[in-house]
Amino acid sequence: MRFGTLIKTLSAAAAFMAVAAAPAQAEEAGPVDSQSWTFTGPLGHYDERQLQRGLYIYQTRCQACHSLGLVRFSSLADLGWELLEGQTGEDVAKAIASNYEIPYINDDGENDTRPGVLNDTFPWALGNPKRATATYGKAPPDLSTMARSRIGGADYIYALLTGYDDAHEQPEGAYYNKVMPVIAMPNPWPADMSDFEYPDGTVPTLEQQSRDVTAFLNWAADPYLEARHKWGIVVVLYMLALTIISFFAYRIVAAQVHSRLEAEGGPEPDH
Repeated sequence: MRFGTLIKTLSAAAAFMAVAAAPAQAEEAGPVDSQSWTFTGPLGHYDERQLQRGLYIYQTRCQACHSLGLVRFSSLADLGWELLEGQTGEDVAKAIASNYEIPYINDDGENDTRPGVLNDTFPWALGNPKRATATYGKAPPDLSTMARSRIGGADYIYALLTGYDDAHEQPEGAYYNKVMPVIAMPNPWPADMSDFEYPDGTVPTLEQQSRDVTAFLNWAADPYLEARHKWGIVVVLYMLALTIISFFAYRIVAAQVHSRLEAEGGPEPDH
């Protein structure tokens, strides 16, 4: 009986501490501000140059820890690359894929690697969850659907990437971010960016890089956004045309019925 009472007391104390700690954590977390993106709204579309820069940021800043396991190299063919004569977007995607080493089991049953092909997805630099857990204590999340699996979507990712403040002291192995006051992921941005350049010459500020990689991750999570918006416009125009036709058809039929009733002397009175 005493043991049961002790358990109830400890449970109540733990619940009280959790409730008391929740407001403090909520006060520390900063708001996620709404940003302006080309892909939001009913006419939203992706900026292809921004997606190319975002891919570059993912490759240079993110892929050492985070996987992109649901994105196939073949989908990169549609990012609007500047093509040489006779070259296609698929050729560019093939070249990107070939730069990656894909693990596989060879004919001898041994672990081996081969160059990537279009049908492959982005390989994970950490190899597998066990290795990632051994390295970081917890496997870093896959980024394939991050823009759709977090409340706030692209705004959340951008706020997180620009929310680090190294001046705040945190326990060992933890970092401060205005979106997530205690976060295990270190600040991905170096203090000195003077040695970093975009291939297209765009100024690589922290905000610019954050916007570019956020747009890329939104595309990774929703690559059919533009097609869906185009079909949405077609459907809306079709429904509008159908409504107009139905309205005029109703007017014509109603006028014919009214004329016939007048010719027959009007409707019979109710008895």
